[in-house]
Amino acid sequence: MNPLLTKRFAACGVSIPEILLPAPGIDLSKFAVVACDQHVSDASWWEEAARIVGDAPSALNLILPEAYLEQPDREERIQKINQAMRDYLAQDVLRSVGEGFLYLHRTISTGVRHGVVLALDLERYDYTAGAKSLIRATEQTIPDRLPSRIRIRENAVLELPHILVLIDDADNLFMAPAERALERLPLCYDFDLMQGSGNIKGWTLQEETVLEEMARALEELVRRGEGLLFAMGDGNHSLAAAKAFWEELKPTLTEEERSAHPARYALCEIVNLHDEAMVFEPIHRVLFQVDRAALEREIGVTEEKFPPLQELQPLLDQYLAAHPETKIDYTHGEQTTRRLGALPGNMPLVLPSLDKSTFFEIVRKDGAFVRKSFSLGEAPDKRFYLEARRIRP
Repeated sequence: MNPLLTKRFAACGVSIPEILLPAPGIDLSKFAVVACDQHVSDASWWEEAARIVGDAPSALNLILPEAYLEQPDREERIQKINQAMRDYLAQDVLRSVGEGFLYLHRTISTGVRHGVVLALDLERYDYTAGAKSLIRATEQTIPDRLPSRIRIRENAVLELPHILVLIDDADNLFMAPAERALERLPLCYDFDLMQGSGNIKGWTLQEETVLEEMARALEELVRRGEGLLFAMGDGNHSLAAAKAFWEELKPTLTEEERSAHPARYALCEIVNLHDEAMVFEPIHRVLFQVDRAALEREIGVTEEKFPPLQELQPLLDQYLAAHPETKIDYTHGEQTTRRLGALPGNMPLVLPSLDKSTFFEIVRKDGAFVRKSFSLGEAPDKRFYLEARRIRP
């Protein structure tokens, strides 16, 4: 790759990665599975995924669904994940498609969402409150959610991203060069995702004239963004875990090693905030084994009446700390939330949608939202694991 082009992207916090994809002949509809933080309270999706996959090569063997995060065999699962990564490389299940980006069309419930898979520089990312970095968290990061993710990454040879990162690109400067060149870009996959989750198409983006236009677009967006270029969409804690692991690894490396070590970067999909198919869905709450009368008496919250989320979440945290018998889950989709909330002892809190037009302005001005404030689409529209990248030399 042209060194000058590489430097221009680096100035914008971007690295041009070497991407791995399943080898020809592998059933991609079985390989790709949804983000690990979906269906946490309803393991039936993952059970059905396992049935569909059977013995076929699959990303299901390379991730730890959060539905199983608290199981007593967690360490055994993590060891199997790390071994499966090594096996897939040794068995040529995953093959390099070379250095470059991938341009995606993902058909979801709201239309066709456009994305670019690339690597972000973790040196330019800060998830702490009030950060002014080029790449920022948009929701409160919970330190207790990082150790399990770090544990998976510390012995992993690969990463597979479910991270969606937003850019504020009203003129579509960044994606337009890829769209204009689409007819001559090599198509690397086109298939339907499992369990009714839509279709995905991906093209390799390696043509330097197209990449130069995209670098120019990012440079302009940096200028417009007043120091903020990339804002987290989905997968905030996964990117934070990658950052935390990198900070642990850095002291063991020389300066030269730090500049080029693959763990310094994280593979992500970039999506335009203004994409017509990009819909901000609320993340609802379900309280389990809750005393509704006590909830109303102590914090003034009922199923029908509660304050805006930025005020609600601290109240819920207060109540949960005083009532350890009550648990909370963060759910996607009103129907699922009401179904779980209707079970004996439970209570649903169905939240309104966020106005996405104010998103970057709020992040720039006020910093992060409270955790689990929004979701980029409902569960079937989430990112699926498919692309991979080495994170060890």
